[in-house]
Amino acid sequence: MGRVAQETFSGLKWQFLQKLTLQPVQLVFMMFLARLLTPEEFGILGLTAIFFSVADQLTSCGFGTALIRKQDRTEEDINTVFWFNVGMSFLMGGGLFLCAPLFAGFYNQPALLWLTRASAIMMCLNSLGGVHWTLYSARRDFKTPAIVRTLIAVIAMPICLFLAYIGWGYWALMAQSIFSGLASLVIIWIISPWKPRFLFSKASFREFFSFGSKLTLSGILDSLYNNAYSLIIGKFYSPADLAYFSKGARLAAVAPTTACSMIGQVTFPILATLQDEDERLKAVYRKYIKLFTLSVTWICLCLAAYAKPYVDVMYGSQWGAAVPYTCLICFSYAIWHMHVINLNLLQVKGRSDLFLKLEVYKKILSFAILIYCASISVTAIAIGGIFTSFFCYLLNAMYSKKLINMSVWEQLMDFIPLFLYANLTTWPVAYLILQLPLYPIFHLILGTLFSGLIYFFSLYFFKNETLNDLLKLMQPHVPTPVLKKIVAKLIR
Repeated sequence: MGRVAQETFSGLKWQFLQKLTLQPVQLVFMMFLARLLTPEEFGILGLTAIFFSVADQLTSCGFGTALIRKQDRTEEDINTVFWFNVGMSFLMGGGLFLCAPLFAGFYNQPALLWLTRASAIMMCLNSLGGVHWTLYSARRDFKTPAIVRTLIAVIAMPICLFLAYIGWGYWALMAQSIFSGLASLVIIWIISPWKPRFLFSKASFREFFSFGSKLTLSGILDSLYNNAYSLIIGKFYSPADLAYFSKGARLAAVAPTTACSMIGQVTFPILATLQDEDERLKAVYRKYIKLFTLSVTWICLCLAAYAKPYVDVMYGSQWGAAVPYTCLICFSYAIWHMHVINLNLLQVKGRSDLFLKLEVYKKILSFAILIYCASISVTAIAIGGIFTSFFCYLLNAMYSKKLINMSVWEQLMDFIPLFLYANLTTWPVAYLILQLPLYPIFHLILGTLFSGLIYFFSLYFFKNETLNDLLKLMQPHVPTPVLKKIVAKLIR
């Protein structure tokens, strides 16, 4: 894949380093914070999350994605997006600011009044740096945002802990958000070479709105569906069932959604440069399917196999009822990267109309499966999620056939062999490891290590082409000469 491969790997490298740096720090941060704040203090900020989620969708209106996609973007285009986003942010933020008393009354939480207003103000201020960050993605510079955001997060977390320690409660969390937002805004205005000018083009606005408005509607549908699980389980089952399901879903989602978020952020601006080269685009997408199946699918299946020690280590043995949900939901995420890749193609091709149409079809199907399964049990809801994930993937993939002649069968033939490899090298090892009289953390560490080694060497023994491609991509980025030599010897 040449340039595309190296840009992809370089971008993923910086995204991965950011996550690798932050995830352990955030884990320790949350362990301390959980001992300083009550569950109520944690939860109060989430009460208005759905309103801010929808407001964010309406504020951006997909203009950032449209700007990245457009290869011949002009100064008028960029300024049009900037002023539209700022205007919409102040409009939506002002509306949420004025509605704060209604939220506080609806939830019977007086504290929400100024918490909501503070969030609304930050929403307005954050819009002043949004386009600057978008331009870094458009230029395929993933290093700068990764470094800046990591540094800000590392500084903001101790501030939050200190404020929580001295008794600020939920305002410690809000202070962390305010500090992160203001620091990000100041830094991006200092380091970014682009500065806004008083330009606004009606033609640019019409072009971006035509593309982005459909993505916005899709995003709103997705936000409503994602909140339906909590609403239905909380309504028809016990609060404990909801807690077990939510905890299991959260554990299952962390790794694959983080990986797929990185995939989407990195691959979209790169592939946008190939939007008019269908044959090359198809070849690159098939490579992506294999490369990401090699890693993402194995991670999901490994987490499913070691769900019990995973839950025990993260939450404690008292959360054992979350284990089946963690395991089942991991299977639904094993194909998640295929969703991202196919939907990515629709955006690269500028078909936000198909994106919206697909979203409507998928949500009708998803809600039907969810409602049916909810009438049976919470476990059935988790099982239904696997079928939902697969059927939605098939709908996504059908449009790839129309756009670049990449059929569902071709995609599945790229996916299934690696999926089988991952299953065959994970579950037998997990069964043996879990029989050993060890603490859960050692089950998890040893199991993941041995499953990963057997998976790698079985692929290597059978001369898997995708593994060889991955090693070739890794070689220039390996940090030490010794490791470079080892990787070079493994390449066939």
